[in-house]
Amino acid sequence: MDIGAYRKYLQQYVQEAYQNSDGSPGGIIDQLRSIKPPGRFTSFRNEKQVASREALKAFEEHRHWPLEIILSHLGVEIEK
Repeated sequence: MDIGAYRKYLQQYVQEAYQNSDGSPGGIIDQLRSIKPPGRFTSFRNEKQVASREALKAFEEHRHWPLEIILSHLGVEIEK
């Protein structure tokens, strides 16, 4: 697995989910669930799948945490 690509897609998915939601963990979860899985011949397919899965898992398991803590847990910074 290419860790750099994984981190890039994790950052991208969380940033897009935040921008398209109301900013709450529940809203971000809804946006993360709407991400379509990468196609069979997509570059960095495995990294994209893992990034999407890990982001969704973190938000679902820790939805009672403040947003900043969840982002810190993932190692992601979002632009507000």
